[in-house]
Amino acid sequence: MLLLFGWLKKKDRNQSAAFDLYTAMVTQARQPVFYSKLGVADTLEGRFDLILVHAFILFRRLKTENGDKDLAQKVFDVMFADLDQNMREMGIGDVGILKRIRKMSESYHGRIVAYEEGVQSGAAELAAALSRNLYADTEVRDEQLMALVGYVHDALTMLEKQPVSEIQNGDVRFPAVPVPAVTAN
Repeated sequence: MLLLFGWLKKKDRNQSAAFDLYTAMVTQARQPVFYSKLGVADTLEGRFDLILVHAFILFRRLKTENGDKDLAQKVFDVMFADLDQNMREMGIGDVGILKRIRKMSESYHGRIVAYEEGVQSGAAELAAALSRNLYADTEVRDEQLMALVGYVHDALTMLEKQPVSEIQNGDVRFPAVPVPAVTAN
């Protein structure tokens, strides 16, 4: 009987960690400087895309050899459950939610592939992927785009150095959001 309760505690701890990690991603993605200084559109789409950038950063760390793929899946599940709940609160019906979740899931997968290819190919490729996705409907200056590229690289490095045991306990740290230098026109 004790094993059963131990398993339940572990399951609750994993779910709690997943919720904490998702909350940390959203909190970081809501930092005003992303919108005011880095040019991310302060819209539902812009916020969603910025959450996906942070999901890419976290999931890349969790899917490494010494990561925790099960926890990555739990965070993914929490993320899409939250999106579902938010749409319900906006009054969107079940059929509309299903269509939108499917589209968001496809967007997520496409962006993850693009960002991974960008990270592996270099700053120019990552900048192009961010420009196509995060800044799709936005005019972005080169210094804003490159500041975000630097931020992604800094975040990946920071999480790479963070012990997975901390992340498994729901603690993830992202770097400070950079403020790009303003160039004279």
